[in-house]
Amino acid sequence: MPEVLASNKIQRDPATSRSAMLLNGVLSAGGFLNVAILLAMIVVVFFGVIARYAFNSGLPWIEEFAIWCFTWLIFLGAALGVANDRHVAMDMLAEGIGGAPRSILYFARDTFTALTLVVLLLAGYKLSAMIGGTNAALQWPNALRYGVIPVSGAIGLISLTLRIAIQSGLLRSIACVTTGFALYALMQYPALSPFSGMSASLVIITVFFATLALGVPVAFCMVLGAFATTWSGGLLPPPAMIQNMVAGSTKFILLAIPFFLTAGYLLNLGGLSSRLIDFAAACFGHLRGGLAQVNVFNSVLVGGISGSSGADAASTTKVLVPEMVKRGYSPEFSCAVTAVSSILPNILPPAIAMLVYASVSNVSIAQLFVAGIVPGLLIAVGLMIVNYIIARRRGYEKASARAPLGVIGKTFVRALPALVIAVLVLGCIRFGVTTATEAGVVALVWAFILGKFVFRECSWRQIYDALVDCGIDAALIGFLIAASVPFAWILIADGLPQDLISWARSGDFGPVVLMLILIAVLFIAGMFLDLTPAMLIAAPLFLPLMASGGFDPIHVGIVMIIVLQLGGVTPPVGILVFITAQISRTRPAAIFREVLPFLVAVAFALALVASLPLTTLGLWKIIS
Repeated sequence: MPEVLASNKIQRDPATSRSAMLLNGVLSAGGFLNVAILLAMIVVVFFGVIARYAFNSGLPWIEEFAIWCFTWLIFLGAALGVANDRHVAMDMLAEGIGGAPRSILYFARDTFTALTLVVLLLAGYKLSAMIGGTNAALQWPNALRYGVIPVSGAIGLISLTLRIAIQSGLLRSIACVTTGFALYALMQYPALSPFSGMSASLVIITVFFATLALGVPVAFCMVLGAFATTWSGGLLPPPAMIQNMVAGSTKFILLAIPFFLTAGYLLNLGGLSSRLIDFAAACFGHLRGGLAQVNVFNSVLVGGISGSSGADAASTTKVLVPEMVKRGYSPEFSCAVTAVSSILPNILPPAIAMLVYASVSNVSIAQLFVAGIVPGLLIAVGLMIVNYIIARRRGYEKASARAPLGVIGKTFVRALPALVIAVLVLGCIRFGVTTATEAGVVALVWAFILGKFVFRECSWRQIYDALVDCGIDAALIGFLIAASVPFAWILIADGLPQDLISWARSGDFGPVVLMLILIAVLFIAGMFLDLTPAMLIAAPLFLPLMASGGFDPIHVGIVMIIVLQLGGVTPPVGILVFITAQISRTRPAAIFREVLPFLVAVAFALALVASLPLTTLGLWKIIS
């Protein structure tokens, strides 16, 4: 359970100590409630699968109940993300300044964060008061589903007040929140708007990048951008904007995100990761740069189970990087291999990024999963070739005797229970046995049974703590998706994608130029934005443009994922590099330098995938 840590000076301040205790209380209570909601989703969806196949009985209320739970999980988790400062944000501007300017920037950042929470509180309250009727499947009042939004806004404001009080004092925290309420009140008067006469697209993009530069969380920047368009009589009134967020983020397919994330957490917790590593070592440990090759192949195996690049980077850094350093690899190189290979879980199925893309593009998730297999393997081979070249030049870990077939077979059998998850997921989805969401919950339950009851590697307390973290992580991804829905809706309603298509047609760009434009824009966006928000913003804009050039949306989706994943290993954001650097206590700048040769390999694979649609579409044609 995350706790608020204070310096000795702060701990001697009774008011600050009380704030820390209260904030930890919010985290504890909210974490418990989030776990309860997550477990309810898991149990109900899994029960639905059992009921359908064991008793030939469909339960129509299950899907609706799970969607309602996901709504509660998203908004409650978003408030908890404020409490422990886990929302994705850009802090580069603040890091480059000091003194009074930094203090002013932090005040602006916290004020705009407070304004977003005020929007959730007041606009959410209006929406829940306006919503009437009863849900047909659940026979519950519809207002109950939306009532969590003003509650989450209130919890977020309390959490923000306490967190700022701990960091900067109570008076400053009250000033930030009060100013947030004042700005909301001011924005109810269109006559006072400085955006009068500006297009909605220009307003939303300007506000988004301005608040992003201040360090406001990315999801909050999107909400603020959409809300700012309402100041001068925008396309979406605030309650409609909130409803848009809920409707777009609570599709049944998106429930696969918390399920696959939880499966990944339990995979690491239940000792299954070490079995995969042992199998990888038996297969590739004899090659030049053996442990580096194992690192890459382990990400291939994990990619077929967890779908989370961040989880792969964290777990592999903890397990493999220390061992690589012991065997003579430099810490910087070890972290670079880990960071770059961690892009594979979002390219190989079942990838969280694919679920996000499918939610905004309405493509077949089964076809998208299959489309990622060949590109993922191409990248893995490229990374292993770079490993071999660097290992020879630097004298890292010479080739050794190949492991006997008996050892390979033994490690395979030990890893088989974990590998079954990947086969289970792809098989169930491909042959229509279950949906992606149901496959996710089946994988989750299988990982739980293996870790807790078969291998007995984890305690109930460890499982609870993992569920707390997983519930918040899933909620933050869900909130990003929710925030992107009105953001994208306004851009589309204002005609920006249509303008892009007209521009492309007037320039008479061919398919090659269109693909290069897509790659260039997404690469720049990925340098500053996390994969999920970048995709949620870019996909609605570029999909119509690429479709006009004759590109298949499945092919475009895989290219987008690969390009945006490069942002995880390139400055200034480079989240995968920073994860490995933080855990291993290695300088990020040194890791970024070591990443460069691997980027060449990924770029080469990307060029093949972008120029040859067969790499993404061919396998589906073979198996369909």
